This record gives sequence, C-alpha cells and structure tokens, in this order.
Amino acid sequence: MAAAAHDRGLDPRIVPLIGTEAPKDPAPLAAAVRRLVASGAAGRHDAPSAVGDRPRVAGSDWLVVTSATAVRVIAGLVTRLPSDLLVAAVGEPTARAARAADWVVDLVPPDASAAALVEALPDTARSVLFPRSDLAAPTLVDGLRARGIDVDDVVAYRTVGTGDEPITFDTVPAAVLVTSGSVAREIARRMTPLDPGTLVACIGPGTAADARAAGLPVHVIGRTRSAEALLDAVVETLHHPAPEQEGTSVTGRFPQVRPRRLRATPAMRRLVAETRLHSAELVLPMFIREGARDAIDISSMPGVQQHSLDSFRRALVEAASVGIGGVNLFGVPERKDAVGSGATDPDGILNVAIRIAKEEVGDALVVQSDLCLDEFTDHGHCGVLAADGSVDNDATLLRYRDMAVAQAEAGAELVCMSGMMDGQIAAARDALDVAGHSGTALLAYAAKYASAFYGPFREAVDSSLVGDRRTYQIDAANGRQGLREVEQDIEEGADIVMVKPAMSYLDVLAETAATSPVPVWAYQISGEYAMITAAAQNGWIDRDAAAMESLIGIKRAGADAILTYFAVDIARKLNQEAGLRTSGTTAVVAGIASTGKAPE
Repeated sequence: MAAAAHDRGLDPRIVPLIGTEAPKDPAPLAAAVRRLVASGAAGRHDAPSAVGDRPRVAGSDWLVVTSATAVRVIAGLVTRLPSDLLVAAVGEPTARAARAADWVVDLVPPDASAAALVEALPDTARSVLFPRSDLAAPTLVDGLRARGIDVDDVVAYRTVGTGDEPITFDTVPAAVLVTSGSVAREIARRMTPLDPGTLVACIGPGTAADARAAGLPVHVIGRTRSAEALLDAVVETLHHPAPEQEGTSVTGRFPQVRPRRLRATPAMRRLVAETRLHSAELVLPMFIREGARDAIDISSMPGVQQHSLDSFRRALVEAASVGIGGVNLFGVPERKDAVGSGATDPDGILNVAIRIAKEEVGDALVVQSDLCLDEFTDHGHCGVLAADGSVDNDATLLRYRDMAVAQAEAGAELVCMSGMMDGQIAAARDALDVAGHSGTALLAYAAKYASAFYGPFREAVDSSLVGDRRTYQIDAANGRQGLREVEQDIEEGADIVMVKPAMSYLDVLAETAATSPVPVWAYQISGEYAMITAAAQNGWIDRDAAAMESLIGIKRAGADAILTYFAVDIARKLNQEAGLRTSGTTAVVAGIASTGKAPE
C-alpha cells in the first residue's frame, strides 16, 4: 500500500498498530491441521483444477483464508497441502501470500469481503477449514453455515495491539487509512482525538461500521474493498474538496453537514421518511368463540375480545371500513378432543367464521384462517400425540391436510400454517391441489419461536396446554435455524413466509426479508400488544405513539405486512392523518372544493 500511495503523490507514514500472537490454546488449531493432513493425499497443487470436481472422503474439502497471516500460520504447520484440497482467498494480497507458499488458489471473489466469498463458494462445497483471527467477525462462518456448509472454525492467531502509549505526529496527517476493524479500534485507542482536518478513510463498508462503532468519524469509503480503490478515493477527496465555509478546513462535516435540516418541520420529516406504514399492510387477528352470546373481553389483552357470531360480523365491517388488508381468524370451540375433530368439522366454529367473513367482507379484506390443532385439542398441543406423549409429526400432517381442505372449502383465501411441523407446507399444498383448491394461498409461520410473550394468546384461545412446545417451535437463541425453516418452506411452496414474534426477532426478520423471493410478514403477538397497552394504562407511555413506533420498526426491519391487534386503531389514525393532510392541501394549495368545483 505504501508504494501505491507514493505512486499517487501521497507521502505515507507507516504506523504499526497491530501485531499477531499464537492462540492462547493451540490445541484446536493443531487438531484441525491433523484432520486436514490426514484427510487427503499429500502433495502440492501442480495446476488449478475444475472447482469441486475432486471428492474427499473426510475432513475439509476447502481451505478458506482471509489474511496473509492465516496463510503463514497454516504454511508453517503443514509442509504440503493435500493435493485435492481447494483453496479460497479473500483479496489479492491474501491470494499472493498463498501463491508464495506454493498453494494453488482456486477461488478469489471479485470483492474482497467475507460476504462475497460466501456467495462465490460453489454449491459443491461441503466442508471448510477456516483459520482466523480471534477478532474475526462472524460474517463468513454464519454465511457458510446458513448455506448448509460444515465449517471447521478455528482460531489460528490472536490480533493484539503493539503498545499502549499514545501516537502523535509532528504534522497533521491529511488522512488516516483504516484497513480493518482491529486497526480502527487501535486508532481510537491510541491516536484520538484526531485533528478535525484529518480524513478517516476506510477500506470497505464493514470496516467503516467498525470504525464508527469505535467512535471514529468516517469520511471516505473505498468503492471496492482494495488498497487501490481506497487510495483513489482518498486522492479524489483531497484533490476535489467541496467549497469550505469560514472557520473550517475539511468538507463533509459540521458545520457544512447539518442532518437536522431534514427534521425541521413535520412536512419535511414526512417527505424524507424512509419507512411508511399503510393501512392495507395491517392484518387483524380475531377470535371467535363457539356458543358465545356476546363479545367477551380478554383480560390480559385490554381492547381485544372473543367474539360471538353477531359481534364478529360488526367487527368485520369496522375492520373493512378503515381499510386494513385482512383478518386472521382463530376459533375457540366448546368441545375439544385428542385429535382436534372440531378443526375439520364443516360446522366447527372456525369454518363457520370463515364463511361469515367471506360473506360479510370477502370483497374488501383477505380472509385468512389459522391452521393449527392447538385450539381444538384437549391436550393443547399443535399436533396429534404419540403413545409416549410426544407430538407425532407425520400423523399430524394427515390432520393438517384435512384442515387445509376444510378451510379452503369454507372460503379461506390464505391458509396460515402455524403448527411448526416438518413438511407441513408440502403436505397442505398437495392436499389443496388434489382437492381442486390450487388457487388457495399458503402462509408459512416459517420462523416461529418458542416465546414467553405468547401468554395472553393462551387466554384468548382458552388453551388446554400443559408443558411447552419447545420440541417443535424454534429456540430463541437460534437465528440460523429460523432462516433454514424459511428456506425449506419456500421450497415446499409457501406463498408468504412469516416471522413470529416480531419484537424479539427483528434480526431474523431483516435477514429473511433480505433474501426471500416471496412476501415476508411478521406477527406482533399478544405479549407485545399487552405490554404496550398495560404501560399506557398506567400512564407510562402514549399507547398510540408506542404502537405506531413499534409497527414502523417492524416494517423498517423488512416486513411487507404485519399481523397486529392494533390494526384497526392504527389504520384509523393513519386515515385521520391522511385526511387532515388532504384537507389542508385542498384548502390552501389547490383552492378546489371537495365537489371538484372552484369555491365561490
């Protein structure tokens, strides 16, 4: 990099900030190397070969290196790489170090980033040895594992600072080049405060994020993750600065840049809003109780009710009148049994409710039905129980097939598979197609987590559950499992996938939205609703403002639509705000009356 800086007319000063040391525990690295050497034929790569065409019986079939240091560590421990081992390097400097060690480099992604390597590694890859720094970000490991690739993730070296004393300069540097997160942290620790005239230039977006996290300003980011691109960006910025204001020496910072300009007025904030919530993106969950004469309040969810058939009809009309997108129906039966017979009874409460909704608001709202056995079974589980008391996955799928057909025949446009049984989407899709309901769509509760926030819902459906559902709902600690479930449901034919709950799993929602080819929804569940409502009742927060903020957060994370018990109230508020804006525009800007004629 120093030579390239000279070539561009810069005067580089080399400041060693980080060094490397052996791992505190060398045993995992030694074991990984033994597995590597024992798993393939000895000998160097004589010539590059077609990627993925050499089978391996055991051990890793790829060696992935992201730094020259990792290359030196492995080369120092392994005299000869197995001849059938494929090598991937992140960045040309790493690739050059590998070639200098007499390795054949099979893959160098065009962008020198972990994310690019995750994408570039061929589908034939089955296992990877990844020797890394102890401070390496999890991007590469998580990405490969999400693709189903086994990763032997081992610390090959530790990244450490070269000292503790502050670093100063005789003259103020025009720029500080940040080439890694470790460098950013050491700059923040030993070189701050930087002079206001010094540009902080980062080699890529990931390093820029690390720099900001360390408290550094970021002024320049290379267009690609390479030393050349970084230097070019620095030269361009130094040679073509924006006009300075009096009293400043560097462009791109205060007082030239004032983010508050875009927050100055309600109209400006509305105009530049990055996320917008619409009534049509909201879906109202509704509970219909068999035999109820009047609506029954749900104590743990103030404002939400178990409906009688009459109150259900009125609530449907209200929901349609405010312009929400749909209703998601749950039945609360009078009688339950071991197999949930009421779920497939054409005259069962849920199927009756579907027919009513279709008759009353079928042209205005999407009628959605919950497909799960938990409301209908006397044991409260989402499936049929085996003799040992466990949930029998495959026997449950037979019931789900019948439920899907029954709900479609009652008029459901969107059947919502919430039971978390393996293969449930494929089973329901097949049953619907065979029965002639190929036009009925399926929503998959794809990433449904075992959550403590479901408590109020149990009251809403009069749950009979004893114990928990942790053998089929996902553990809260596991994000990748959720993404795997999403991928499987899409492959099985899900038309929409959903993350539930929303609040505690916005990371899963965001990752799903970033990759899903089908719409992604989220469920703001009963516990989320109850917390906001209870806090508002105690006077601690503004209910509508908190509800709106929470929903915008879910939308910002990537949800295309949201199931929420706030749906009608928030839609009404959105309509009121839109009406006020329209009214103001008509009177002040257009000067046209609502009749379409100019006012007299």
